[in-house]
Amino acid sequence: MLDATRELLAAGGMEALSMRAVAERVGVSATAIYHHFANKQALVDRVVNDAFVRFGAEMEQAALAHPTGSLERVQALGRAYVRFAVENETYFRVIFNIAGPNPRELEELPHGAGYPFFRQSIVDAMAAGAMRQADPDIMAHYLWAHVHGIVTLALSCRLSRCPECEGKNKPAALELLDAFGPLLRGGIAGPASRPGDDS
Repeated sequence: MLDATRELLAAGGMEALSMRAVAERVGVSATAIYHHFANKQALVDRVVNDAFVRFGAEMEQAALAHPTGSLERVQALGRAYVRFAVENETYFRVIFNIAGPNPRELEELPHGAGYPFFRQSIVDAMAAGAMRQADPDIMAHYLWAHVHGIVTLALSCRLSRCPECEGKNKPAALELLDAFGPLLRGGIAGPASRPGDDS
C-alpha cells in the first residue's frame, strides 16, 4: 500500500491519489485499506514521513564520515542530496512535490526536512574557519538552492554530460555538481567586476 501510494504521489501528486487507485494497484478492495489507515491523509502522512526518514538517514550517514567543522562534511551533504534524488526518485518527488494549500514550516516536517543538521554543519564549518562567515540560514538556503536546482534539472530534462567527467560512470547530476565546485568556491565574477581591482 505504501509503495503504491508513493508511486502515485510521485507521478501525479495529490490529484492522482485516491484510496481506490491504491487499492487497484495493490489488488485489494478500497475498504481493506481503511483497516490500516483512517483516511487518505493518514496514508499520505505515513508515506511522506517514511520518505523524510530515509532521506535524513542517508544525509547524516554521508556527513558523519567527515569531521565536524570540515568543509568536506558540508560537501558530503550536497553530494548525498543529489545522489539520493537520482537513486530514489519516487521518494524525492514525494518529499518535495506534496504541497498543500498551507505549506508547513521546516520545523513541522519530519526531522525538520534535514535542515537543522545541515545548518549545524555549516555553523560548525564557519566556526572552524573552513567556510566564510555569513548568516548561516542564508548560506544554508544558498547551498540548498544550488543542489536542488541541479536535481530539478536532472529529473526534468536530459542534461549534457560534463566533458571532464567522461567515462567516470557517474550520474549527470553528480558530474555537474563536481564541475560546479570550482565556480561555487571561487565565484563567477571576473576581474573587471571586482571593486578596486585595476588589473
